[in-house]
Amino acid sequence: MGLVSTLKRSKSVLPKRLAQAQSAQANSVSVADQQALQTAFIELVGERWGYQLARRMKMQEMSEKTKTESKAARELASKVSESIEELIKSPSEKLAQAITSTREKLKTARKTLKDARKPFMEKITPLTKAVKYCDNVAIPDSLKELGHPVAPRFSLSDWAKQAIEPKKKE
Repeated sequence: MGLVSTLKRSKSVLPKRLAQAQSAQANSVSVADQQALQTAFIELVGERWGYQLARRMKMQEMSEKTKTESKAARELASKVSESIEELIKSPSEKLAQAITSTREKLKTARKTLKDARKPFMEKITPLTKAVKYCDNVAIPDSLKELGHPVAPRFSLSDWAKQAIEPKKKE
């Protein structure tokens, strides 16, 4: 389904410029419509990156605010893993009970962490869904509408190779 047909179906899903371009036909696109579609595509990609940046900021904020809960859960999980290894090497009833009690503490710590993260996740989840929608539906449909269908690429272009090439320190 193309960008134009997506716009005709649901105007509120994509940015305003895309709604302006909805009068374009899929097969015969005038220069003005082509420019409108390109401008709308630029705004769509900008909107997608805005969602991504907001998501990163919220995740960083969540990480900072839930640092103590996260650390407690990680330490308990590590302790359980170490105790299980120890139990395998030298089984004992005392160690088995210690593992069971630590696992209960871990369960409580994870629930506390989940509760602490809940207000942040309520804001992060819609942003994540928006980014996924842009990546999986809106941007591929827009590219197809602009005459650049997305296809798998199994080798890197020259500019991509140069961009990701590690820079050597002199």
